Amino acid sequence: MRSALVTGGAKRIGAAICRALAAQGTDVTIHCNRSTEEAAQLAAELRAVGVQAVVVQADLSEPTQVAGLITEASAASGPLDLLVNNASLFEYDDLDSLDPERYLRHQAINALAPLLLSRAFASQIPESGGTVVNILDQKLSNPNPDYLSYTASKQALGGLTSALAQQLAPDVRVNGVAPGLTLPSAHASPEAFAEVHGSNPLARGVRPEDIAEAVIYLARATAITGVVLHVDGGEHLAPRSDDVLYGKG
Repeated sequence: MRSALVTGGAKRIGAAICRALAAQGTDVTIHCNRSTEEAAQLAAELRAVGVQAVVVQADLSEPTQVAGLITEASAASGPLDLLVNNASLFEYDDLDSLDPERYLRHQAINALAPLLLSRAFASQIPESGGTVVNILDQKLSNPNPDYLSYTASKQALGGLTSALAQQLAPDVRVNGVAPGLTLPSAHASPEAFAEVHGSNPLARGVRPEDIAEAVIYLARATAITGVVLHVDGGEHLAPRSDDVLYGKG
């Protein structure tokens, strides 16, 4: 891995992925939308460990802004050989509260943007080939009615992972990582999150670093394409009728 673009890379899981890549000697382009200050601070941190790190800004809900991201990133750091589609919109709804605009915004950010980025990425890869890793969700294997628009968008990205793995082979490998409950969102108190963080068969909470390690593995595993790696402590093996943290039942 010589050069990577990580969408939503300024904070949380995205920042952990950027740090893990830099630790492997990979140059990193950090995408952000509003988190420009955090992205700049992270880029400085990564440069301090000896890699190139630049920041690109775009609103992934706007296809016209998505279109130029790969070009901007490759112009700054050379041809990309890794794309990590990590950026994600995560807003609560269910069937009763479904709003068409919110649904379409989830699809735009969580499914269409990764699709457009993957197409542009494949057109500029070096001769050695490239890898796409899509950050999904264990809800692919364990859906429930909570976070309906979010879940539908991640299901779409899961399907695209398989389709693109077929279309882009042999030059580009496409895989997914499906995290379980990893970090609290704005909706959760620290106490509520701590209570359920380890609610999975392994009885241990997933860390951002666990997700980053899975991304590194898939980026290196040259015989693997079209798979989804669950990093969730086995959460996908324990079906629920509502969300583990925000369920109403």
